[in-house]
Amino acid sequence: MEDLLGTLESSLNVTTDPCSTLRQHPRFSQFKQKSDKISQEERRRITLESQKQKRYDFQRHVRKLADSDFTLSDNDEIEKIEDDEMEWCPPKIKKPRAYKNQIMLSEWLVEVPDDFGENWLMVPSPVGKRCLVVASKGITKVYSKSGFKMVEFVSALPGGSRTRCEDCTILDCLWNEHKQTYFVLDVLCWGKLPMLGCEVQMRFYWLESKFNEEPELSRKCAKNRFPFHRVPFLSPKDIQAFFVEQAASESYPLDGLLFYHKLGLYTPGVSPLVGWLKPYMITEILDIEIPTSYQQKKPTGYLNIAQHLKDNKTVKKQKGVKMDIGQED
Repeated sequence: MEDLLGTLESSLNVTTDPCSTLRQHPRFSQFKQKSDKISQEERRRITLESQKQKRYDFQRHVRKLADSDFTLSDNDEIEKIEDDEMEWCPPKIKKPRAYKNQIMLSEWLVEVPDDFGENWLMVPSPVGKRCLVVASKGITKVYSKSGFKMVEFVSALPGGSRTRCEDCTILDCLWNEHKQTYFVLDVLCWGKLPMLGCEVQMRFYWLESKFNEEPELSRKCAKNRFPFHRVPFLSPKDIQAFFVEQAASESYPLDGLLFYHKLGLYTPGVSPLVGWLKPYMITEILDIEIPTSYQQKKPTGYLNIAQHLKDNKTVKKQKGVKMDIGQED
């Protein structure tokens, strides 16, 4: 009888997704442990293993993004993997919000990976609004994380103007209103070449080479209404040197640091292969000394990251805001 009850209990679980809001929030593993909790390191391993089994048609999905067409025909069948715990499928949402949940978001880096120095890259994140830039059919459109169109204009991106209307480009960006600039974090497609199935290191080097080939992207002109600046990627070993240089130059206001696993694919939604830390958390989590000016930006009453996340959860619960585990706005 006990075996039967155990079988029924396991088969009637509402969800097996470790990131579901119906389960305990994974950000709080540092201050409250549970025996059935899946660690952040284990979820990274599961995600990397799942990527090897992916058979998703990235070319088709990029085309749908470029054409704003997410309608599925009778012949369009999405293959499902037996273990779909970490699998992602495109949202079946009709226009005008077909672009909702297409951006890859981060988790708080509460557990430093064992291979942090060898297999991870650091990307500084300027202050700005996260958005998806889609250049296609001779016009460039910008969509918010929630899928609403923010603006459209002409750009020097492939597909973003009449002279290059046959191409298409899709970028993951941050819009900084003060500088009137788009900071490019990642690439989903460039000139009809889908990059969703490419590893992080490949995507970043591709972006670097393309921006070097097309310097007009970083300038404001009649053919490029807003400048696009590629955000550099660095080894975690260079974090301290980066902060010293950033504090001296202050080229842009820094919101935080993103950490990407080199083998990670671009998977819309929250990914354990992308970590997120505020500058004042670097010394606490990574044991790296940073300039005092960043340490002084701690919120009032800040003690440590565990308490900070707990307080944030309490405030959001009181306001009736649904708690997620992605990067802060």
